Amino acid sequence: MALYRRLNEAKDKAEIEGMAAEMIDRFGELPAPTKNLIRLIEIKHQAIAANIAKIDVGARGTLVSFHQDDFPDPAGLIAYVERLQGTAKLRPDMKLVINRAWGDPDSRLNGLFQLTKGLSAIVRKAQKKAKTA
Repeated sequence: MALYRRLNEAKDKAEIEGMAAEMIDRFGELPAPTKNLIRLIEIKHQAIAANIAKIDVGARGTLVSFHQDDFPDPAGLIAYVERLQGTAKLRPDMKLVINRAWGDPDSRLNGLFQLTKGLSAIVRKAQKKAKTA
């Protein structure tokens, strides 16, 4: 349990990967539930970086809600939605709708990882740009 607690408290991707390597060294190949937990923690970190409050995944798609209905780079978010060409839609209430059904748990996990990775990258890029301005 202590390893799982440490994993959940990891501060960044490097620390998560280090913990995963430590578990492999100690116990051998990680079972699928542990791999999924590691992936979920990565998604959690990316979601926090992207100011995501909640992600609802349903049979027909995904709904992303942002903290206080605010995304740090609205122009970047609009460009992201445009790049997804009809798969994504930004509602007037600042909720992002992804019209893509991920049928099985593995594809859902991968889809959420890619979604949070893309949104957190927009935020990091905007923060970097703000520092240099």
